[in-house]
Amino acid sequence: DALLMRFCPHDSSMLYPQEHKRSRTLKYACRICRYSEDAKNPLIYRNVLKKEVGNVLHTVPGTVSDDPTLSRSQNASCKSCGHNEAVFFQSDTSDVRSDTLKLIFVCCNCNHKWVA
Repeated sequence: DALLMRFCPHDSSMLYPQEHKRSRTLKYACRICRYSEDAKNPLIYRNVLKKEVGNVLHTVPGTVSDDPTLSRSQNASCKSCGHNEAVFFQSDTSDVRSDTLKLIFVCCNCNHKWVA
């Protein structure tokens, strides 16, 4: 179901979602003229979560550690090999369980990946 913008057939202005208080239904109404229409679907916004950060580690190539444009940390501690240098970057998705920023680290020695 696509959520599309609706327009007034009389003056071509955008129709805005509005609750009809008595019937407790959703309508789309013009702010310029008095035109309104019933909504076919009571949904006006959909938030689609793509992935969680922990699940995107398999999509990060190991060769990302060779990228000179990425930030590097000398204080990282790889649990796989114990090396201290790692590249890190912010994931393009967020963890749905938390509002905090998550960083993805990739070890420069063994290419082990983790989220911190």
